Amino acid sequence: MKSVVQDALSPTDGIPKFTLETDIEVPSPEKFDIVVQVKACALAKYNSKILTEIHKKSQRDRYSVGHDVAGIVVKIGQSVTSVALGDSVVGVVPLNARYSGCGEYCLMSEYDVVRKPDRLSFVEAAAGIGDCVRAYTALHYQARVCGGDTVLVMDGATPFGCVALHLASYWGAKVITTSSSQDERNFIDGLQISIAQVIDISKRSNILASSVMEETGGVGVDVVIDNGACMFTNEEDLNIMEEKRKYSVPHKHEIISCLGASGKWITSQYNLQLDPPDSQQLFLRGASVCFLFDKIWNLSCSQQGRYQHILHDAVEKIEKGVVKCKIAKEFTLDVAVDAMMHLDQLRIGRAVVTM
Repeated sequence: MKSVVQDALSPTDGIPKFTLETDIEVPSPEKFDIVVQVKACALAKYNSKILTEIHKKSQRDRYSVGHDVAGIVVKIGQSVTSVALGDSVVGVVPLNARYSGCGEYCLMSEYDVVRKPDRLSFVEAAAGIGDCVRAYTALHYQARVCGGDTVLVMDGATPFGCVALHLASYWGAKVITTSSSQDERNFIDGLQISIAQVIDISKRSNILASSVMEETGGVGVDVVIDNGACMFTNEEDLNIMEEKRKYSVPHKHEIISCLGASGKWITSQYNLQLDPPDSQQLFLRGASVCFLFDKIWNLSCSQQGRYQHILHDAVEKIEKGVVKCKIAKEFTLDVAVDAMMHLDQLRIGRAVVTM
């Protein structure tokens, strides 16, 4: 079979190297495993440092690529009970998986998938499942968002940001978001949900806190969900920490300044550093910081019931149109390597490989 992988050691220029491997043996399922014939796989890049940390006890020369998949069950382990041969399923392949989701077949646990409704296409299911799990984790399990809350979602035009806006609005929250280009603003304006304000941070990143305070009458927001945070302002520090970004990202102090009393900051900045003044500002607000790493659901076997609930609810909301995921591009497996190399250029919508 064919499968796309990423080299464990990145080239000297820091750009990940992807390879399409052929003639790989089709996996065999163990006790609670299933083999899925992949019909669609959504593409997303992952930080190589996080992958290295996950695999530090058993280093690999290749990492699996593509984790949000939809397909058909073709083999099952002897103790599998939740799915059967021939079932159409959708789920998320763990980061520590041996077999890539971006391939003709992948190996998964029966607890990492749910049945796909017939009315939902494989492409739609794969495009939305990962971002739904991430948004559900941030909004429900970490932020505890409920009706009447005010939620600031950074970069609302990105696939994850778009899903987070839909879910927060569906649960009755007032939503504020940001854009970094006119195309992103146009996309957000076209969403069929009520958005209190779209803040343009493409020219002035320091406009964020003042705009939020004006919108909330000086109270601040209950929840901030970021898409990364800038930790330094000094040019030398930015270069050392490799914080050069193509799109504007607010400074951590400005994010904290947006929070109201008992606010919650849900961050995806894996190496976030808080200085004493930052901690003091959080303390004076009675605020808290949560690290958003939704992949922990299927890296651990201790929360399988909750994870199954998330998967079921996510698929139901995608099917009913509560959550709408834009599919920007579709590729065949043979050109998936090239597509992975250009994912940084895609901000609006999800790229999907179809088999």
